[in-house]
Amino acid sequence: MRILIVALVLMVIGGGAPAVSQEVEIVASGMAAIGSDRAAAIEEAILDAKRNAVEQALGVLVNAEALAQNFEVVWETIRTRSQGYVKRWEMLGEPDWDSRSGLVRVRIRAVVSTADAVKDLWEIPEVYIALERPRIGVKLLSADTRQPEPLSIAALIHALRVRGFDVADGSSNPAEVFITGTVRTEAGICLGDRDAPYGLGKVVATQKAYADVRVVWADTGAVIVPPFRWEATGFSFNSNEEARREALQTLGRELVEESKAALGQRVLSAWVSQLQNGYRVRLVIRGADYRTLSQFADKLRGIRGVVSVERERMEAGEGVVEAVVRSTPALFRRQLLHLQAGNKRVVILRHSPSLIRLALR
Repeated sequence: MRILIVALVLMVIGGGAPAVSQEVEIVASGMAAIGSDRAAAIEEAILDAKRNAVEQALGVLVNAEALAQNFEVVWETIRTRSQGYVKRWEMLGEPDWDSRSGLVRVRIRAVVSTADAVKDLWEIPEVYIALERPRIGVKLLSADTRQPEPLSIAALIHALRVRGFDVADGSSNPAEVFITGTVRTEAGICLGDRDAPYGLGKVVATQKAYADVRVVWADTGAVIVPPFRWEATGFSFNSNEEARREALQTLGRELVEESKAALGQRVLSAWVSQLQNGYRVRLVIRGADYRTLSQFADKLRGIRGVVSVERERMEAGEGVVEAVVRSTPALFRRQLLHLQAGNKRVVILRHSPSLIRLALR
């Protein structure tokens, strides 16, 4: 009977999910063997280029250590599904026919749907475990009091951790992105309300909880996931307050659930797009002089995912370098720890996505 009542309430109040759309543009190459049918060879080379475009788009998310354990499973899964992730493409130039190698090569510009790819790969454990995820901070405030809303925050953090996200717990592990927004509640059906539809007020209380949410870079405030609204409903056969509390908890949980707001998927797919565009990092190096700074910058250029290294200089006795990076902040920091300038190794003192303080020791 109670299940029937809840279903009836849901029919009365309704609800819906927001659309998710993130895409990234990639230039990729592909090749195929030249056979007797040149048209078929070009078609195969284009298919190879599409697979490479998807691998390039998702490569910024793949954790190399996890990938080593499931290499074939991860990339074979991505390759076999890649055709569906490429939404649009165009050929760049003419095919390159190399009779000496027996290969034809093509270049394409492809638009890859990161939202579709992340949603698809989200449910494959061997692939999902190999994806890098940003460290997330949560700032949900009550729209009425402007104070943290503990019930929604706790439920949201729990749901994020279940999906493998690292949630920031203090200054020693600062957040890379923040889920931020406001939460409010609104009475639906109150117990004892004789005017409620179908007489539901005699047996059940409902409350609506609303969240206006966006996701931003922690240190710059730049928007990663644009603002959107989500709502959830709480029910109680005991009290209006219990319905309010359930609504707030359900709201936090549904923000992450794949069939609901899918915020975890939204963060990952938008993060891919941000990383592909590259982000600027300022590195401040203690213990550097002009010579070791130059050595450090040369080593930095050799790191995979570093697009450029610029403006090497000394400021107030410390070396300063600015780099444009196309890998996750966590992966970039791990790679920094393997660098050496002269006989000195790198130690990370403090960090955020756009500023890293180092020491050479």
